[in-house]
Amino acid sequence: MHTKIVCTLGPASSSPETIEAMIKAGMNIARLNLSYGNNDERIDVISAIRSVSNKLNRSTGIMLDLPGYKRRKGSIAEVFQDQLEFACKHEVDFIALSFISSAQQVKDVRTLLDTIDPDMPLIVKIEQAEALQDCENILAVCQGVMVARGDLALEISIEKVPLAQKLLINKANRLGIPVITATQMLESMVRNSSPTRAEATDVTNAILDGTDAIMLSEESAVGKYPVEAVAMMKRIATEAETAIQYEETLNHMPTGGILPEVNDATARAACQIAHQINAKAILVFTSGGTTALRVSKYRPKQPVIAVTHNERVVKRMSLPWGVIPVFRPEPGELEKVFEISREVALKTGYIGKGDHIVITAGLPLRTAGRTNLVRVQEI
Repeated sequence: MHTKIVCTLGPASSSPETIEAMIKAGMNIARLNLSYGNNDERIDVISAIRSVSNKLNRSTGIMLDLPGYKRRKGSIAEVFQDQLEFACKHEVDFIALSFISSAQQVKDVRTLLDTIDPDMPLIVKIEQAEALQDCENILAVCQGVMVARGDLALEISIEKVPLAQKLLINKANRLGIPVITATQMLESMVRNSSPTRAEATDVTNAILDGTDAIMLSEESAVGKYPVEAVAMMKRIATEAETAIQYEETLNHMPTGGILPEVNDATARAACQIAHQINAKAILVFTSGGTTALRVSKYRPKQPVIAVTHNERVVKRMSLPWGVIPVFRPEPGELEKVFEISREVALKTGYIGKGDHIVITAGLPLRTAGRTNLVRVQEI
């Protein structure tokens, strides 16, 4: 399955046993909401997620959702300083910002965050009318976006939310920014063991719109069936992906956006080659994750196996569509890249001897942010 699943943890899902069951069922990212509970409880849950993820040999990401202006007023530092310091101290993988209304606010938070952890990705929740109006500028200064449909519906009226969702997903796709669709996706599963037909359709439509990830909120945080909700989300997503027009998406997705066009065009070429030769996978060698993001943007049918020497990048690749992160020491030289490619390809289980893979990377190997190499390799 290419679509990623984000699950909010809460009283119904904070035990190590439930976290393990949810990861096995398909959870890629665990979301913690700073609006609820206390720091001691959050530290325990973060520890449990890491422990279980390591036990299962999974790269489960951790997202901390900051309440921001929802809980208090004041300057950026007064509102966010303590929250950012907590998130960075405990090395979460993503920070989500609530009730942001402008790109300038994102820039101000980024400036503050750069003094603590300049590599931390910011996910901006679009839940205010002002943020929707300024969405292009916001997308240009963040590392991901969440379509927070609940609060957004209160801001712009409910009938406008579906088109706002499509607009935001489309803009994020074109820029190569991961996008999460959230709120009430399987809400009836808070109380019932199966969703409504309308909810199944909602999840499917978000995937066909182009979302990278789908999110469970109350369903997994306080619902009676958190594990079943994850499993159902995976079932629906797996079926929905059979209807994606992969070739059409590849042909019509523009190069460029916020990514340098030469690098972006190289990533597109890798996807086109993989499609034409029916390759089994695309192997991406990436230092900071940008090459994997570029390839993911074009929604290839093949799994995108992102090989990185950076353990933080491994966890952050839990969000982009279709990306399977693999940790390996830095290759050091080009020939080692091809040797590692064969080893990784066989170990993932997606590829067998005689299959073809497409390899893409950036040269020089130790230079982050470049994508300029494509090679076809037979296993």
